[in-house]
Amino acid sequence: MRARKLEITFNASGAAEAGARGRVVAVVDVVDSSTSAEAAVSAGAAAVLGASPAGTQAPARLDPGAVGRRAAGIAGKLGTDVVVVAEPRVGPDDQRRARSLPVLQALTTAGIRYELAANQGAELVDLVNVDRRVVVLVSSTGGTAFDAALAGGAPAACFLTTARVTGRTGWDLVGIGARRAIALADEHGRDLTIVAASANSADDCLAVFEIGRRVITEGFLRI
Repeated sequence: MRARKLEITFNASGAAEAGARGRVVAVVDVVDSSTSAEAAVSAGAAAVLGASPAGTQAPARLDPGAVGRRAAGIAGKLGTDVVVVAEPRVGPDDQRRARSLPVLQALTTAGIRYELAANQGAELVDLVNVDRRVVVLVSSTGGTAFDAALAGGAPAACFLTTARVTGRTGWDLVGIGARRAIALADEHGRDLTIVAASANSADDCLAVFEIGRRVITEGFLRI
């Protein structure tokens, strides 16, 4: 049996570097993208992806249009549509639309319908029905790290959080997230990197180490 490897890293640059080595990447952006993602998964979302806002500058290659095309492909296969969740948390839809433009253009080109919603964390599912729909989270931290991982070459990525959502505590989500990341790494036969979306966020940095410990106790590194 091949010895699997686990890493903790930070920022979009760390996500891109992990992706370039073909690792599965799990992104932690507690406020708010990962928590919006977890709420969406709990409410029945068919898939959740992340993308960088239009014009984002980062020390890594980004391709939000490619994320939009990936979302369109998933939605087309499932016969569903897409919910595009974007910042600002409070503000007009025009701002969210502008930030999401590369994703929206890809969806429109593919003929996939979409709905725009604000990135509200755990309260996202109170604003929009995500059941059996594909969700794309466009954000400057978590979405950008997710985007950088895929653009860098990661075979797959997911979101994890430690913030509570309806019906689940933060401690529940540590275990749920760890098992999700392990399952994705096993599905692709790859090593795992957990990324704190922002090294400036104590929430993200503390969360990645807690989830990393749980990945270990779940047996990911067992030989």
